[in-house]
Amino acid sequence: MHYCVICGDDREFRHEQRPTEFEVRGETLVFDVPVKVCPTCGTVEEEEGVDPAETAFGEFRKRKGLLTPEEIKSIRKRFRLSQKSLAVLLGMSEASVNRYEGGGLQDEAHDQAIRAFQNPAVVRDLLERRGDRLSAWQRRRVLEALESEEERPKPAITLSGEFHAMPKEVSSTTGYREFDYLRYAAVVLWLCRHLPVVTAASLNKLLFYVDFLHFKSEAVSLTGAAYRRVQHGPVPAAYGDLQQSMELEGFIEVQEVQYQNGRTGMEFRPGPKAEDLKTTFAPRELRILESVGRAFKDVTPGDIRDRSHQESAWKDTEDRALISYEKAADLSLSVPD
Repeated sequence: MHYCVICGDDREFRHEQRPTEFEVRGETLVFDVPVKVCPTCGTVEEEEGVDPAETAFGEFRKRKGLLTPEEIKSIRKRFRLSQKSLAVLLGMSEASVNRYEGGGLQDEAHDQAIRAFQNPAVVRDLLERRGDRLSAWQRRRVLEALESEEERPKPAITLSGEFHAMPKEVSSTTGYREFDYLRYAAVVLWLCRHLPVVTAASLNKLLFYVDFLHFKSEAVSLTGAAYRRVQHGPVPAAYGDLQQSMELEGFIEVQEVQYQNGRTGMEFRPGPKAEDLKTTFAPRELRILESVGRAFKDVTPGDIRDRSHQESAWKDTEDRALISYEKAADLSLSVPD
C-alpha cells in the first residue's frame, strides 16, 4: 500500500513502465521508466531509487558509444592509477575523472582519451612525456602494471572474470600445486588483517615468504603461485592482473596515503566484499601464516626487500626468470616446532 496525496488515503498502486522524455546535450531522448500509478485517481509517481537523469545518461552513452563509469574505473585500475594520476597523464582535471566515475557524462574528446589509455603503448608514451609530474612511487606502480601487461601471454586464461598469466602447470615453479585464485586472495586478506600495514612494496615479498615457507615445511606451496625474480625482489607472476581482479571483485582496496616524511605510497586493506571470500585454512597452514606474520610484523618494506635479496631463491635465479620452489630449502624462515 502507498499513500496517495490526491486521494488522501492508502492505495494499492500498480507498477508500470511509462515513456518519458529527457534532454541531454541538445538531444531529446525517449525511454521507458518504472512508475507507480494510483488505481483510483491515476496519479503517477516515480519509483523509489529511480533517477531519470541517470537512466538518460546511460541511454545517451549507449547511443554515442561512450564508456560507462564502471569501464572508466576499470581502465584506471588496470594500470594502478589514482584518479589524480590518471588526470595528470591525460591532461584533464582530477575533478573530471571523479565526476565521470561517479556517473557524470564525459565529452567525446575525454572519452576518446580514456579509451586510448587501454593500449599499453599509449600508456607508456604518456608516461614518458608526462611521467615527471607523478610521484616516483606512482611511476613505479604504472611501470609494474605495464610490465605485467607486456608479459601476459595470448590467449590468457580466465579466472573470476579477469585475465591473468599465472602458469597452469603443476611443477617446481608452482610448488607442485595448481594455482588457486581464491586461496591466493584469501592469503592477501589474511596478511591485510593481521599485519599493521601491508604496502604495495611489501605484499609481493610477504606472499613469496608464505608460499616458500609452506613448501619448505609441507613440500607443496600454499597457493600454487609462481614467482618471478625482479630487481626489487620476488613477485608473483602476473601480480598486477591478480591485484586488479581482487580490487574489481571488492576483496581488497588499495588506498594512496601520504606519510610523515612527505612520501606517498599504496596500502592494501580488506575491501567491501572481503567477507564473501569463505576460503579457510587448515591448522598447519595457519601456523605458517602466523610465522610469516610474526617475522614481518614490525619490519619496513625496505627491510623485507633487503631480506628477500639474501635468499638463495632470489640470488641464484636469473633476472625475470621464474623461481624454483626447490630453493625453499635454504629459506631463512622456519616454522617453530
